[in-house]
Amino acid sequence: MKIDIWTHFLSPAYVHQLEAASGGRGFGSFLLANRALHDLDQRFEAMDRFGDYRQILTPVPGPQVYASLDGDSIADLVRRNNEEMAETVSRHADRFVGFAAATPISDPDAAAHEAARAVRDLGALGVHIEEDAVGLPLHEDRYDPLFAAMERLGAAVWLHPFRSPATPGLPKEITPFLLWQVFGWPFDTTITIFRLIFAGLYDRHPGLKLVAHHGGGLIPHFSGRIEKMLGHTGLDASSGEALERLRNEPIEYCRMLYVDTAMFGSPHGVECVTRFFGTNHVLFGTDTPFDGSGGSHFIPATISDVEHAVSDQAARAAIFEGNARKILRIVTSAGNSSD
Repeated sequence: MKIDIWTHFLSPAYVHQLEAASGGRGFGSFLLANRALHDLDQRFEAMDRFGDYRQILTPVPGPQVYASLDGDSIADLVRRNNEEMAETVSRHADRFVGFAAATPISDPDAAAHEAARAVRDLGALGVHIEEDAVGLPLHEDRYDPLFAAMERLGAAVWLHPFRSPATPGLPKEITPFLLWQVFGWPFDTTITIFRLIFAGLYDRHPGLKLVAHHGGGLIPHFSGRIEKMLGHTGLDASSGEALERLRNEPIEYCRMLYVDTAMFGSPHGVECVTRFFGTNHVLFGTDTPFDGSGGSHFIPATISDVEHAVSDQAARAAIFEGNARKILRIVTSAGNSSD
């Protein structure tokens, strides 16, 4: 079996919000046009091409859906989304092995409360949270209750980058080429992770399971630079103080991360990811259906990436299925967790 840990889904609640807010225009209309995000028949048709293949449903980043709403309305929409995702997984247990819940991430207290409710009461495997190096400072103390709750519940945290052409500081020239996404998102993931590390997140919560998208951003590809350059503290006294507060070297915290394989047809990239993090910290994830074809490109491309990058059959099996069952505590049909 292959368990795809990162497959985006639009719940009916999110669909209705996008229909009401987009008026057939803008990014909302782009999401709605991707039928496999919300049309289960189309989704199943694509899944059927890949044999014994199952998905974990992950929400579309919330700020793309509820930008026009206020705080209480956002929290209510997110609650309905999570309940509908849980219902979808329950109704189609032969297709979906679980889901990651959404949160009203801009309200840290509400986000922590909803994350815990979704895991405890709805059976979510964890929470899917947006990270933006400019607009969402997840390293600040006000987000610590969310991370503490997930560690306490043994649940995972999916870290998904989120920025748009409207993010402050981005030149308008990058918009037509999606450079803000292609390069900006891995950058945001990397900066967010290091902010969390230097804020002492792993020292406070050593059992926390952070799952970083797109193979962990820049980290595995620049690991030598990370080891060398972070020790150059002479240019900034505060960096030396931050390093002294940590119990381990920054690169060691990086290796505590879990990452997916959503590289979109890059076997050399997946090989780099598995060499740095180790195959026991890599989980098969494709970012389906954001290839625009229901996953018919991303799924086979990612399978091929893993098969070319990892020759050992046991390690492949762990990436494709075993790691997800163990790390995310997926419950089997017999009612037992794999670990």
